[in-house]
Amino acid sequence: MLKLFFGGSFDPIHLGHVISAQQLLATTHAADITLLPNALSPLKEKQFSTAQHRQQLLELALSDYPQLKLDWREVARGGHSYTCDTLKQLANEYPNQPLGFVMGLDSFNHLDKWREWQTLCDYAHLIVIARPGYHLQLSEQLNQWLETKLCKDVSELSAHNNGKVYFCQLQKMDMSSSEIRQHLQNQANPDLLKNQLSEKVLSYILQHKLYGA
Repeated sequence: MLKLFFGGSFDPIHLGHVISAQQLLATTHAADITLLPNALSPLKEKQFSTAQHRQQLLELALSDYPQLKLDWREVARGGHSYTCDTLKQLANEYPNQPLGFVMGLDSFNHLDKWREWQTLCDYAHLIVIARPGYHLQLSEQLNQWLETKLCKDVSELSAHNNGKVYFCQLQKMDMSSSEIRQHLQNQANPDLLKNQLSEKVLSYILQHKLYGA
């Protein structure tokens, strides 16, 4: 059965991440989905909270969702997180299981800037989810590569261990970690974030004064 891994900074994790993960499980009929926070994305300058705080926030956010798991390997490895290295590891650990790596459309638009990007589908399917305000804007090289990988039938993800790119249309949720950080930094009313952050996560952020709260 398909096993999903959801990469990202999750800095902080918000309800959009959790709801998207649940919708992905339902849409792809996957066994479970594992959130895979990175140590530091090569395309970002920094993380905005420590690894310890991010881990606490993730564990709090996922505590009520047994099908949502957490894999801390990229943070434990330290340095820049390269997805190609992680997917190689996962393919070795699950040699007989279909794997899917979940990413946002905003990230996929820049996939050709990732290390060894053309090899990613050798280890897992890529499952791309739409983000509000983002549209497919691909380089010619990336577009040509996509034509050989594109999959429109979700059942193909379970029929093959890797090799496909599937675009998954999920419910649109207009929230982002960057906007949440900006809200907290501006010291605006934190109650306005109750529809974007779980109660446990918001309480922890305020208790530890994260993101300028």
